[in-house]
Amino acid sequence: MRPPFFDTGISTGLRLLIVGLSYFLLAAWLKYKVAPRPLGITRAIAALPIFVANIFCPWLFNDADELMHRLSTAFVLSWLCNFKVLAFCWGRPPLRDSMTVLQLAAVIMLPLFPKPPDSHLARSPKKGRLHDSAGSGAVLAWRWVAKIALLGSMAYMLLKYGDLMPGVVRHYVYAFGLYSFVGVLMDGPAALAVEALGLQLIPTFDQPWLSSSLADFWGRRWNIPTASLLRTVVYDPVIDGSLVPRAHHALHHSTFAPPPPPPPPPAKQPEQDPSGYRHDLSPSSPREEMPSPPQQQQAHHRNGYITKPQQRHHHHDHHDHHQHHHHHHPNQQQRVSELRRQLGLHATFLVSGVVHEYIAWLVKANDDWGWKWTVFFWIQAPLLTLESLAGRAMRRAGLQLPRPVAIVLTLVVLELLAYDLFFGFVEKDTDLASRVVAAVSSGYNIVQSPLRPVFASLAAGLRL
Repeated sequence: MRPPFFDTGISTGLRLLIVGLSYFLLAAWLKYKVAPRPLGITRAIAALPIFVANIFCPWLFNDADELMHRLSTAFVLSWLCNFKVLAFCWGRPPLRDSMTVLQLAAVIMLPLFPKPPDSHLARSPKKGRLHDSAGSGAVLAWRWVAKIALLGSMAYMLLKYGDLMPGVVRHYVYAFGLYSFVGVLMDGPAALAVEALGLQLIPTFDQPWLSSSLADFWGRRWNIPTASLLRTVVYDPVIDGSLVPRAHHALHHSTFAPPPPPPPPPAKQPEQDPSGYRHDLSPSSPREEMPSPPQQQQAHHRNGYITKPQQRHHHHDHHDHHQHHHHHHPNQQQRVSELRRQLGLHATFLVSGVVHEYIAWLVKANDDWGWKWTVFFWIQAPLLTLESLAGRAMRRAGLQLPRPVAIVLTLVVLELLAYDLFFGFVEKDTDLASRVVAAVSSGYNIVQSPLRPVFASLAAGLRL
C-alpha cells in the first residue's frame, strides 16, 4: 500500500498556514472539551479529532518536492503530538489543565516538552532530565542558529564528498546531520515558547557524542523530549500496571468512601533509601518507584483531578500536582518485578521502532513496509539489560572502565548496530538519505537566493 497523499491544489505556504491555525482550534478543544472529562478512555474518545488531525496532516504534503514538510509534520504531529495528547488523557505529563490555550497550542504543534511543575519535581529526588532546563530563550536561539549552520555544513559535505568518504565516516556525518535537523525543529520553537509564553522546557540534546553507555545515550543525551514522551506513554504505564496512574485511582475511590477513623499514633519507621524516580530507560535495581495509595481521606473529584474540599479554590498548580501524582514520595515504594521492568523496556523500544518505521514508510516513496528500523530500536532493550548486568558485575569486581574508553566503546556499538539496520536502510535499501540531503540543500539555496546580492556587495566592498 502506497502512503496516502491528498492533492488539495493549495500552495505549500497556505497549507502550512491552515495547519498552524487549525491547532489553535484543536488546543481550545483540548482545553474546554477534553480536559473536563475523567481520565482514561473517556478523555481519549473526546480527543479523537486531535488524533485524526495529527495522522492526516502529513498526508497534505507529497513525498517528492515537499519531502521535508511531510517528514517534519509526521515527526512533530503524528508522533509527538499524539503521544502528548494520549499522555494528557491518562493524566501524565507534559500537558496540564492549568495551561492556557496558547500554551497548549504551542506544546501540541511544536516539538516541545515543558518541565513539570515544582510539586511534581519535588517528588523525584533523584536527578533526571525532567529536572533540567533547556535554558533561556537567547541560549536556545543561539543553539538554533548553530544547528542551522551545522545542518548546512553536513549537507554540503555529503553532496560534495559523500561518495569519497568511508562508510563509517559518512554515517557519522549523517548522525550529526540528523542531530542538527532535529535540533533545528526543536530549538527555534523552544526559544519562542520560552520568551513569548513563559514555558520552561527540558533540554533537547546533551552532547550525545560523549555518551559513556547505551543507557546514557538513549536515556539522557539523545533526543530527550522524545525519550521522555516514550517513557511517559509506554514505560510508565507498564510499570504502574495501569494507563491512568494508580494514585489517581486511589484518590478517586476515596471520594466515595466514608471518612476513616482517626489513625493511631504513628510508630517510628526505619529510614528508607530515597532512591528516587529514574528518568532513563535502562534497568537498574530490582526496586523501582510505584505509586502507593495516599492516606484515606474525603476528596472532591472534578475534571479528572482530585482536590480536598477545603483546597478547592487553590491555584491551578494544585490540580497539576494531582495530575502528575504518580511521581511520589521516595518512601512510598513497591517492589517492581524484573519481568515488568523488562516488559516496559522492550515495549518502549519496540514502539519507538514501529513509529520510526511508519515515518520512513510515509517518506520513502515506495509501497514496502520495512523492518530494519524496528529491529534497530528494539534490539537496544536486551543490550541495555546486558550492559546493566555487565556494569554490576564489574562494580562487584572493583573494576571500572575509564570514561574515554567507555565513550569509544559506546560509539562503536552504536555504529555496528546502525551500519546495516539504520544507515544501510536509508542508503542501500532506499534512496531516503540522498533525497533528504538534496531537499536540505535545496532549502538552503532558496533561503540564500535573495541574500546573495547582499553578500556579493559586501565581498566587493571588502576587496576595495
